[in-house]
Amino acid sequence: MSAPGFSVRGLGFWAPGYPDLAAWQARPDACPEDQSATPKAELLPPMMRRRTSLLTRMAAEVAAQALRAGGLDPTGATLVYGSVYGEIRTTLDLLAALLVAGEPLSPTKFHNSVHNTAAGYVSIATGSRAGNAALSAGRSTLAMGLLECAALVAAGEGDVVLVIAEEPLPEPLAAGRRWGPFAAAFALAAPASSDMPATTCRLEQGPNDKSLAPARPAPAWLADNPCAAALALVDALAAGAPARVALEPHLAAGWHCGLGAGA
Repeated sequence: MSAPGFSVRGLGFWAPGYPDLAAWQARPDACPEDQSATPKAELLPPMMRRRTSLLTRMAAEVAAQALRAGGLDPTGATLVYGSVYGEIRTTLDLLAALLVAGEPLSPTKFHNSVHNTAAGYVSIATGSRAGNAALSAGRSTLAMGLLECAALVAAGEGDVVLVIAEEPLPEPLAAGRRWGPFAAAFALAAPASSDMPATTCRLEQGPNDKSLAPARPAPAWLADNPCAAALALVDALAAGAPARVALEPHLAAGWHCGLGAGA
């Protein structure tokens, strides 16, 4: 089974110690010393930015990078946001407040707790006239997000940006599990005759065999992030060479993204 093809026009990336794609491509193997860093997220006005979580700031930062790299109009591009747990930290703060007698619930935290928080903030900041969506599909979030975007492009909806973002789980939900935060964004459009071959992609289903393994494994501090499959796709697209990337490496068979020759 395959899905319509699309072209990747631009990328965005952020993780602690890696403020953009260039920094990520040059990364060392060691974990960054400062894990408390936050993205600038200058797309958002200062007063709006101060009210947002790390997840929303990461999403805004990489969306802006991908829009800029792809030369896309931020007011006309559809944005799709994918996150496994979404604004879970803010949600837990609200739940904790419910346990305190007489504790008022914060209206700001309430509207910051929904899965499409980042979609709303970025749409307001850019004056977007296009649609947006937020989805969650466990470790298949990247695959389902790309399918959604490929369908939008094939339907003639214009340019689309997929944003994948995930932050560490708080306790007690983490149950001892640890991973670092990161976000990536992919600016997609319909294929054109002038596109570079390596930017033309097609989604297909098949077995996840050794030929699909990423050339550069994810760093240990990000490997357990439930959206880590996006790291391999970012690396493959940035390398600019034909490749096939497993979008659901946790499954014996799943969706792949074919880049360049054979896509």
